[in-house]
Amino acid sequence: MTRVDKPTVSEIDRLIAPIVELAGENLMCLSDPSFEFVPDRTRGGISAIHQRLKAELRALLQLRTVYGDMIACRVVAGEYPWARGELSHYQHLRLAWSQLARLSDMFNDSMKEIDCLHDETLELLSVDVERAGGWSAGVGALPAEAIDRGALVDRWYDVAPKSKLPIFDTMRIASEWSDVAHPFADHYGAARSELLGQIDAKMQAVASGIAGFLSDHGDELIDLIGRYNDMVRNFRMLHDRDMI
Repeated sequence: MTRVDKPTVSEIDRLIAPIVELAGENLMCLSDPSFEFVPDRTRGGISAIHQRLKAELRALLQLRTVYGDMIACRVVAGEYPWARGELSHYQHLRLAWSQLARLSDMFNDSMKEIDCLHDETLELLSVDVERAGGWSAGVGALPAEAIDRGALVDRWYDVAPKSKLPIFDTMRIASEWSDVAHPFADHYGAARSELLGQIDAKMQAVASGIAGFLSDHGDELIDLIGRYNDMVRNFRMLHDRDMI
């Protein structure tokens, strides 16, 4: 496969499509197979391969879901759709930031999971390939914090902007202050702009991470699923022949 430097939704879906299509033959239709057509001595092995491959496919689709959710997060952060009084501007940003932080964690967890599952399946099928280093939180993963806590906007998602007003020294919780209270009105625009920049950067990192995995290991995964399908097909043929 050719690595996609700046992947889009359609390009990622194009990379995933042949994997999902091949998985549809057995992995997706055999939700909890008993493998009654497989001899007892090999039933445990093929069941383990099935479970690993299905878990890897699930992790891959989870990664695609996270990317789609980040697109939705970007829409939420860029708009203010609620009537005044229903949510404050800062509650709106806090909601978007919280979603971004959760999605970043989900992406990191799914990337580590899919890399581990891929290694396990290669070992189960005795496939010898040279791996270019496993996934780790320090290599390609999204930062644990979704935004720089030292930013000029003064951690807008936790506290209100710094002010000389005495009351801000004792209660600076952003979501509890009016949108028109100084200096919130001016500060909100800068905070939203920074958040949108953070989301855009995370979306690019997620898209590149998914495309990178598919570029490095997509052909391997297609080969693994193909081998699994061949085993299921052969065992079924043998079973049907013995039943005649």
